[in-house]
Amino acid sequence: MKLEAEIPEVLYTEMKDFLGSNSNWDHDSLMSSALVNFLFQNGSKDTEVKDSFVQELFNGEKRFD
Repeated sequence: MKLEAEIPEVLYTEMKDFLGSNSNWDHDSLMSSALVNFLFQNGSKDTEVKDSFVQELFNGEKRFD
């Protein structure tokens, strides 16, 4: 699935800088991680969201591809 969204310039610049200095991340994994964190912190009860959040929190691993 593809998602398009307009974001403020400052967020785009920070995202681009982060990806440029962290070769183990790409655009898709960064966006998936951000969505997992947002959904979990805002009350998602989905088991996959919770598991992915906890895995990233403790292992620094990206679960969604």
